Amino acid sequence: MDIARAARINCRMPSPEKEVATIEPWAAGIGLATLVLVASVAVFTAWDRAHTASLEEVAMPTAVGDLQCVQEPKGTKGPIGLKYQGKELDAVSEKKHQDARMIRIGSDDGGVYSIYRLEEEKESKNERLFMKGAENEFFEVRTE
Repeated sequence: MDIARAARINCRMPSPEKEVATIEPWAAGIGLATLVLVASVAVFTAWDRAHTASLEEVAMPTAVGDLQCVQEPKGTKGPIGLKYQGKELDAVSEKKHQDARMIRIGSDDGGVYSIYRLEEEKESKNERLFMKGAENEFFEVRTE
């Protein structure tokens, strides 16, 4: 009888294949949540890399780092051969100002050279215009 009883016990025990095939519901939930999290990070990373240029645009309103310098006319006065808002620019005088004090307000009609004003003159009605001749050297220009 011991052999018959042992045979019945073995019949009731689950086989090792059934144990491997079953999974607890909470473990399946954790696995699914992890999969969703990793997929969402991958999608966001791909979107971020595709839009990097528009997201990281930097605007420098000062003259610091501006490499476009205009040749100043001989005698520090006279036309410089550029137009701003459809009017010819004439050099008036040379001044030495720090690049950080000059604020970019626009560019010549060709879009090559920048036009600046002093930071302190932003509220002034008689705003003076400047163009960069060299590092920390600007000359005043007027539209005629």
